[in-house]
Amino acid sequence: MTWTRRHRTMSPIAPRALAALAAVTALAACSSAGEEPAGLDDTPTAAPTGEPSGDPAAGADADAEAAVLAAYEAYWDARIASVNGPETSPEAFAGVATESTIALHLNTAETYEQEGIRFSGEPRVYDTTVSIDGERGTVSSCVDDSAWVGTQNGEPLPVNPDKPTVYPVAFQALLLDGAWLIGDPIEPEGEISC
Repeated sequence: MTWTRRHRTMSPIAPRALAALAAVTALAACSSAGEEPAGLDDTPTAAPTGEPSGDPAAGADADAEAAVLAAYEAYWDARIASVNGPETSPEAFAGVATESTIALHLNTAETYEQEGIRFSGEPRVYDTTVSIDGERGTVSSCVDDSAWVGTQNGEPLPVNPDKPTVYPVAFQALLLDGAWLIGDPIEPEGEISC
């Protein structure tokens, strides 16, 4: 499976912070080399703490995003195996998806097995984005399943003219018992162009 990830856009705060830093640097460069005002010296007023500066929540969000992306990739691996097999064991989804999502895919795999449906190849999942809000989030991406083809009892499945081969998908992401899991599919928010 091919994965591509959208680049994060720069925070709107970053350009303002850079502009402020440039202004302070310019003022310092333009000041005279005369005497320092009374009370200024090079002695630090507090010892360094050794702790990183910045927003600790930003690091937590990056960790959560990475965990959701890892779960999403594992979810697609399990989903492909469940359809291509078809594989009716829940083991591949363990620790990756919620119980309702696992049940949905296992029911599909059982139906495929009963009806002699097999898929081969795999979809291309790309432009994946993650949005986190506390212990909930969403993960969305584009899917191109033109190379993921099905047969029924050895005969090619008819093409559904109403279903495009490239389309957007979105899923819930839930933090449960300390692990990020992929939840039920949801309607993609906004305009995702694939």
